[in-house]
Amino acid sequence: MITEGSALIKVDGLYKYFGENRVLRGISAEIDKGEVVVIIGPSGSGKSTFLRCLNLLEEPTYGEVWLEDKLVTPVDPYLHPDVIELSKTYQSLFSAAKAENPGKSDEALKDELIAKIKDEDLLNEKHEGRAYKALVKKIYAENYININLARQKIGMVFQQFNLFNNLKIIDNITLAPIKLRGMSKAEAEEKAKTLLERVGLADKADSYPSQLSGGQKQRAAIVRALAMDPDVMLFDEPTSALDPEMVGEVLEVMKELAESGMTMVCVTHEMGFAREVGTRVIFIDEGVIQEESAPDEFFTNPKNPRLRDFLSKVL
Repeated sequence: MITEGSALIKVDGLYKYFGENRVLRGISAEIDKGEVVVIIGPSGSGKSTFLRCLNLLEEPTYGEVWLEDKLVTPVDPYLHPDVIELSKTYQSLFSAAKAENPGKSDEALKDELIAKIKDEDLLNEKHEGRAYKALVKKIYAENYININLARQKIGMVFQQFNLFNNLKIIDNITLAPIKLRGMSKAEAEEKAKTLLERVGLADKADSYPSQLSGGQKQRAAIVRALAMDPDVMLFDEPTSALDPEMVGEVLEVMKELAESGMTMVCVTHEMGFAREVGTRVIFIDEGVIQEESAPDEFFTNPKNPRLRDFLSKVL
């Protein structure tokens, strides 16, 4: 388990299997606030799967994902060391008390013994089961974050935009802030219009996705994610579905976001963006991180033979 630290996202020993196909094979990484981490690698290397595991769009087979020192990946709290220790303490006390008081019922012994459990927060519990539940609740509050809350902090931009075709652009953008954040419609629309203006789409608020170009759709999708005020933005090959002349307009928005201090994790084939905007570049192949470093070092002095071969083909 990764210890507490300053990283915004921490990944520890991440594995993802699809049947016999082992897509991720033990990835560990940290992403600090304000970083722009660019992930590159050949098709089928596990890049997008890794990204989707960060917000549990794909649930890892093994391993942990942390957001701001709160565990995102599901773990059985009854396997937490504190709960196991409580169980051992209780069973030890119960066995000793039963040997000393053979005439007392189990229920009477339980009522007496629960007060002896050393955790002060549990002294008022009158039953073993409720004591466990109280401890589990306490552990969850201190160590875990609900995935739905986590997803509000993690914006996601997909390769295929994933806009709702039956909704106007402004309604695509305001839907989540109204439903999940409790914003008023007026407040959400005002924010949406400000963001649309920021990406050059102020005149497209009342258009439908079918009326927009691919680059405009992707910029609208970025605005939709930004409308939730995320702590980090994930980009899953955001330009790979675009015509070449539309790529630049999306990369320009992403560059502006990076300059504003947004924490970003980008899976992309755009090497120019990785070199210019990234603070760190990670090369994934065969489900593991083969190399990572700052862009200058990464592109001018690659050490891994597989990375050198990959760069010779894409640069």
